[in-house]
Amino acid sequence: MKKMLVLLLLIMLVACSDQGAVGKLKTNYPNVKKEMEQLPTDVQKKMAAPETLPFQPKDVQLTYASEPVGNPKGDILHTEFVYGNEKGLVLRVTTFQNKNTNFNDEGERKTTKLKDGTEVIIERETSDVKAIRWSKDDVYYGMMLMGSKFEMEDLLESANSMDY
Repeated sequence: MKKMLVLLLLIMLVACSDQGAVGKLKTNYPNVKKEMEQLPTDVQKKMAAPETLPFQPKDVQLTYASEPVGNPKGDILHTEFVYGNEKGLVLRVTTFQNKNTNFNDEGERKTTKLKDGTEVIIERETSDVKAIRWSKDDVYYGMMLMGSKFEMEDLLESANSMDY
């Protein structure tokens, strides 16, 4: 019986320590946990966040868009983690929750690939803003990095570290 208790305790400790990027956000930022717990479980399961960030955030916020507006139990269109610091650096990571999300990909777009071969569309690449989007397992994701000290490679490194 003692051995079973020790084994169970060990399993629980391992499971809790390997909670992934979204779980770490819930643990480290009480405001994120509060917002997330209001959302339906199926929405929470689709949410993704990067393990690697281009800067050390001072704060992280979770926002969402819904129909009706402001209703966490309504139709959630997208969720977004917003990482920021006091120096004006911002990383936005969006998960498009709505099954009908469709981007207009008409015209020629600059693309690249993630390490796993996923095609990424480069939406914006200026001195101050880098933005990309991609689809993984029928869910659309977007990521935007704001700050003049960054390159597209910094954004792609975060995208490659996404914990889906």
